[in-house]
Parts: sequence; structure tokens; C-alpha cells
Amino acid sequence: MLIVAKARGEKIVFKRASLNDLCQAIYILVQLIPQGFVTSYLSIAKLLNIHPRIVAQCLAKNQDIIIIPCHRVIHRDMRIGGYRVLGKEFKKKLLALEGVQVKDDHVSKEHFIELSELIKALD
Repeated sequence: MLIVAKARGEKIVFKRASLNDLCQAIYILVQLIPQGFVTSYLSIAKLLNIHPRIVAQCLAKNQDIIIIPCHRVIHRDMRIGGYRVLGKEFKKKLLALEGVQVKDDHVSKEHFIELSELIKALD
């Protein structure tokens, strides 16, 4: 369970994270994925201790596709998956523009980054 702290005047109130709170956390994590790399729904889900489907649900609602590069999130078996915004073919083109190799709807493993390792490297 993810807990959120919010300031209310001089008080700090703690509450269970809502879906909107989770989406905001997911969007922040997705912004950490460097150009030329991808990560998985599972990689993000592990960091937040949530189900990967919640990650997918939030990314499907992403309205800021330039700021929050949800096209860099794929399935753990390296399939690129769908892209509700503009379709799978557009997702493949975006990844190719960023230097990610996609063959038969699968990303080359050399372009995969585990977010937990990236965050450790930032410390």
C-alpha cells in the first residue's frame, strides 16, 4: 500500500494513495527512462508495489505523450504492446527514432533498463 502525505494548512495528513496519486508516481518514473531505452510495466510496478495492470491503466490515460514518454514502456517479454494514443505502428516509429531496435514487435534486450537499477545509479 502506498501512502501519500498532503499538507493541509499547518497539518500534514496521511492517506492511502488514490489511482490518481499512483498515476502521478508512474508518470514521474516514466520520465526517468532515458531516450534509446525501454522498461517494462512490471519494472515500474515493482517499485511502487502495485500490479502491472495499474501501470498500464495509468499510461493508457496519459494525455501528455511528449512529456511522459509512455511509448518507452513495454511488456516484460520484450513485446512492445499497444499504444492507445496513436497505435502500435506509431509506437514502433517513436522507438526507432530514439534508436531502439524493434524486430517482429519485440525490442532488442540491449535497450532494456530495469528502473530499480537506474534509480540506484542515481544515488
